[in-house]
Amino acid sequence: MKTDGDSSRRPSTSLIVARLDRCEKDIERIGKGNCSSGEFLLWRKQTEEALKALYGDESAEVREFTSIYYTPVFLTCRMGDDAFDEAYRNGLDEAGRFLQACLKRFRPPG
Repeated sequence: MKTDGDSSRRPSTSLIVARLDRCEKDIERIGKGNCSSGEFLLWRKQTEEALKALYGDESAEVREFTSIYYTPVFLTCRMGDDAFDEAYRNGLDEAGRFLQACLKRFRPPG
């Protein structure tokens, strides 16, 4: 977790966790689009910023989130739009599981 000396300039941890929770909940909504939509790009940026605020710019959590693929890893001339749709959905599923794991650390047990 991020621990810097001047915590008065950054939002409280509970506020950042609430932002991250909202990002996790938004996955269902943005799942109807694609990885080049403005909604997705904004969601990805906001999620990354929340993770940076919570864990630090160079944290393992930020690196793991930014390494998620939302497009096919490789392309062939025989791939259609279905390959892009599947990769997008799989990426969002992976991001959802990752965010849930992050959020679990901040939720009380029970």
